[in-house]
Amino acid sequence: MSDGESDSNDEEVVAHGDPAIDFLEEDWSNTVLNLGRVDFTGKSAGLLHEIEIEDSTNILKPIDVFFSIIDNDILLLMCNETNWYAHQRLNNGPVRRSSRMSRWKDVDIDEMKKFLGVLMFSGVVVFPTYESYWKKDSLYYHELFHKIGMSYNRFIIILKCWHFVDNNIARDNTNRLYKIKPLMDMIFQKTQNLYTPGDTLVVDESMIAFRGRLLFRQYNPSKSHKYGIKMYKLCTPEGFTWASSIYCGTGPTLGTLDKPGTVVVNLADSLLDDGRLIITDNFYTSVLLAEYLYGRKTDLCGTLRKNRKWLPVDVKEKKMKKGQFIARQKEFITILKWHDKRDVLMLSTCHGDQFQNTGKTDRKGNTITKPKMILDYNNTKQGIDVSDQLSSYYNPQRKSLVWYKKVAMELLFGITVVNSMIIFNKQVNKKLTLLSFTESLSRSILCTEVTDKSESVNIQKNISMHILEQFDRQNGKIQRKRCHGCYSSLREDGQLSAEEAGKKAKKVNTHCK
Repeated sequence: MSDGESDSNDEEVVAHGDPAIDFLEEDWSNTVLNLGRVDFTGKSAGLLHEIEIEDSTNILKPIDVFFSIIDNDILLLMCNETNWYAHQRLNNGPVRRSSRMSRWKDVDIDEMKKFLGVLMFSGVVVFPTYESYWKKDSLYYHELFHKIGMSYNRFIIILKCWHFVDNNIARDNTNRLYKIKPLMDMIFQKTQNLYTPGDTLVVDESMIAFRGRLLFRQYNPSKSHKYGIKMYKLCTPEGFTWASSIYCGTGPTLGTLDKPGTVVVNLADSLLDDGRLIITDNFYTSVLLAEYLYGRKTDLCGTLRKNRKWLPVDVKEKKMKKGQFIARQKEFITILKWHDKRDVLMLSTCHGDQFQNTGKTDRKGNTITKPKMILDYNNTKQGIDVSDQLSSYYNPQRKSLVWYKKVAMELLFGITVVNSMIIFNKQVNKKLTLLSFTESLSRSILCTEVTDKSESVNIQKNISMHILEQFDRQNGKIQRKRCHGCYSSLREDGQLSAEEAGKKAKKVNTHCK
């Protein structure tokens, strides 16, 4: 079970609220009732409007979903700011004739798409440097890069001038994210206008690798990237990132909430008041956050640090053996501590102290049970881990990039590509892998044809294959029906009647809808 991590430079995690509510440390009841979820009144998970299909085939493709988020508004922002920054460089002083800048031409939307396609493909086929992709050396030669109509010099100068905001405009000096904020705001505005999450959300943080000098760079030894930029994410259990923010070391708190609690509320603000459940780890969970969210008709479930204020003292200090637990309840908040291999402290506004069968047995054959609060937490908390894992597979980030370009690549080729894949798989009811999805995007953006017939068949098979699902149980019993394939082959011989073939055909418990 994931318990969340803390950073050495993070905000103080012990809540400092109004002393007038210190009575919460006492008067916790030994009688623990089973609490129910707040009634969900929001929209069910899914698209808010149809995705526009570009060609006349009327078949949804990966590129249609991707460019429904990264649409012309975002592409135009990148084109305008990149061109403006390039002209600023040209006007700031003399440019040598041998410099790439002397041959600068403004970027248009089509060329920006091609530039993004090259970056995306460089995350699938990884060479040591960008220059390697255009080399004619047999070690690196890749035919694609000599056919796309973009030279290495053109690609690298666009990358060098790639911008998302005008450096010369007046800005708030306290806004440390001004370099990336316009792009970030637009991407999540498009994402939220396209898709709505269901009744369960997960909040956690991830790291964007960066070892350069940056005022708000973080160090977290428990992450795979120990040094980097911390990004808070609000995800669905399947890994769809609906909102995100970057830790920059500054910012006000909301009411009596601490900074981690304020992060949760800011990320989920437009989704509150609809009866959703938010899952958090021990960095965010607190009694004050639970009170605030419950007042906004939102449940909270998460692991808890024992140094939080207003927790029942007997729960914090109780020494237990494996399998033992203790729980206390105050109105709509349940605090539970359970000892497995170690103590696990939990808070929930929608659980009691009930246990649930895990479906597993120990070495002695005894059924293993765990608190339902912990099982529900484990089953949904994986959303952030899935999102981070998928985002890391084919990300084109390079060591030498400046910080805001690394964040841009995470937004474009990490978060947005993964989100697009999840939407696409739900819309076509298929299971396209992230690799196949990214390959399809790269192929469509770079306008490359599939020359290998077997490759074309495999791609079509990935998109249109049948999915077998089990029949619903009836009165607790597994339902079986005759195999369609067996029945058809027996009837094709012509020797068996329909009744005989039906009796002889194999019985199966799966079907394709």
